[in-house]
Amino acid sequence: MTVALKLDLLPNDAGWQASLSLRFEHRPAQARTVPVHISHTGPLRVQRPFHPEGDVCHVYILHPPGGVVGGDGLQIDARCAPDARALLTTPGATKFYRSAGATARVRQQLYVQAQASLEWLPQENIFFPGAQVDMGTDIHLSSSAQLVAWEINCLGRPVIGERFDEGKLRTRLRVFVDGQPLLIENQRISCTRHLSAAAGLRDAAVQGVLVAWRVDEQLAQDVQQHLADTPEILAGATLIDGLLVVRALANNAERLRALLADVWQLLRVQLISRPAVLPRIWAT
Repeated sequence: MTVALKLDLLPNDAGWQASLSLRFEHRPAQARTVPVHISHTGPLRVQRPFHPEGDVCHVYILHPPGGVVGGDGLQIDARCAPDARALLTTPGATKFYRSAGATARVRQQLYVQAQASLEWLPQENIFFPGAQVDMGTDIHLSSSAQLVAWEINCLGRPVIGERFDEGKLRTRLRVFVDGQPLLIENQRISCTRHLSAAAGLRDAAVQGVLVAWRVDEQLAQDVQQHLADTPEILAGATLIDGLLVVRALANNAERLRALLADVWQLLRVQLISRPAVLPRIWAT
């Protein structure tokens, strides 16, 4: 039995509520994966699907308002049916602005069924000082699925010397395989002490995590070697029963994202049996 997160907003939240539901299926007659179900409420959309590499369906998730404020709620539900192959990303960073007191909530649920693959590669989240955010991501995998997913969080805007010195951030990441929990991580940031702790963020403004499923020991060692060859970013990789977890800290979001993109490209050849094709939106 899998556990699903629900968007549970407070009755007095007056923010903008939005949801997006996607379902992908493989169509043998077309030799490609297509979105067979797209539904939305509020300001969440997708562009038309792209197929730059044949059967893999590339989709860009859009949030037209350009930013999230206190009281807003976003919910995304994306599902890959057996044998489907999908890559989801965003055209730019998601900005979370200062709150007057209400909490912005984000819930993301990803399901990948047997022999399907999902690449979840959104661009970074930027949390402005004073933002109050509760963000949770659940990933549900079949044991025969393939996955590469990342999350990049930028606390303030380090390029202008801005720190996340006020506000509250809570994030959760859970990965289930055949209904059993394999990874459960929780993070809370509510004071500057959490930013500078030696066992925490070590004054790094940008943090990233990448998870990949069905990784063997040799591939994990290749990733570890690549991280070791990038000393300007503090990063490490752990293999947990086939789930690779890469964590990284930096003070430049672009460099950290480039490192995780390198890891994605390294993983993709084995996991999805093809070289990486970068989403065109990343070049704009």
